[in-house]
Amino acid sequence: MAKTPQVLVVNEDLDSRVETRKALQRARLDIAGEVGLGAQAVAFASEAKPDVILISLEEPVTRALDTAEALGNILPQTPLVFYSTMSDLETVRLAMATGARDFLTKPVQAARFQQAIERALEFEEKRQMREAGQLAASPVRGTVVTVTGAKGGIGKSILAVNLALALQQALNGKVVIVDADVHFGDVATMLDVKPDVTISNLLSNLSEVDRWKITDYLTHTPQGLEVLATPSDDGDAWYEHEPESIKPILDVLSQNYDFVIVDTSGSFDRFVKAAVESSTLVLVVTTGEVSSVRDTKSAMLRLEKWGVPREKVKLVLNRGVRAEGIGTSDIEESVARPVFWDLPRDSAVPRSVQLGRPVVLDGAKSPVARSIYTLARAIGGTLSEYETPASKPSGFGLGFLTAALKRR
Repeated sequence: MAKTPQVLVVNEDLDSRVETRKALQRARLDIAGEVGLGAQAVAFASEAKPDVILISLEEPVTRALDTAEALGNILPQTPLVFYSTMSDLETVRLAMATGARDFLTKPVQAARFQQAIERALEFEEKRQMREAGQLAASPVRGTVVTVTGAKGGIGKSILAVNLALALQQALNGKVVIVDADVHFGDVATMLDVKPDVTISNLLSNLSEVDRWKITDYLTHTPQGLEVLATPSDDGDAWYEHEPESIKPILDVLSQNYDFVIVDTSGSFDRFVKAAVESSTLVLVVTTGEVSSVRDTKSAMLRLEKWGVPREKVKLVLNRGVRAEGIGTSDIEESVARPVFWDLPRDSAVPRSVQLGRPVVLDGAKSPVARSIYTLARAIGGTLSEYETPASKPSGFGLGFLTAALKRR
């Protein structure tokens, strides 16, 4: 953005305005003014012509929605961003029907305000460019799913490999898995393949790689899955390059593949940050162990600090690698996030790792294979909202997942 956005705050609650003003100031956004609902808001906006209008939506919602509609009529090119203590689907639907570009749930952190406002302005700029015929066609990109976790030994690589295969088989999708574990990449071993070229070769020639040449650095599996492997004998392959180097790799791969699955190391470092920022969806894996839950809570806070949208981050509980540990509700309370997916305990998993044969290759015979196939269908958008598999927690939010994937 060429200049700092001018934000008009429309909010009847004076105390709420104070908190909003502080958050916007922390986000280094300029405040065009603070007004109540109705004619006052319309008159002020007509004169001030802010870049973005931030509207508080609370019960009764009618007056706020009427005000938003009036503002949209007089300033049709000014994005409207709603924020509210309510988050039910009907409230969100009403806001979107009134022209909301985004909907945030209170309390809203400064980073979320900044991100939502920047995204709204970017969307509006592109909309105007499309209408003027100034926006060149861009290649269709696939879904980038990063599988990560706050520590090692929690089964994230197992999930990444099996999910990639499930997407390839259940959806007949074109899938590539990227081993971005900068410490000890295990993807090739789990798939029982021996790569001739690895990420080390790609990084050395990154400036010359495009969507056609990148296939030269991939390893093909008998199942049709493509692998960008990490060398097992070169622990410094990633560290010889900047973490940001993963971004162009994922961008190019997303132009070639329906799904790009990224397996990361068990530490939230700059490499993980770069992968997360390039992703459509982030699956954060945890077990029920107290230490894992504690580390996951810290990881979620770090993701918020990085400005990663909450709807893009999903919590996966893996019951298959450790003792049962604490229950789902306690985990959700501790992490302050709902469990998006619950992978069941399954004795077939350790055996599959030893054999180098992922469980999903035997179909949906085992509980964890059935769960991962269902997860693949959810990510691919083919899971019916009327289905209630055992692995799908209540409050699954399939509609929110679909919206998040489309928002990329």
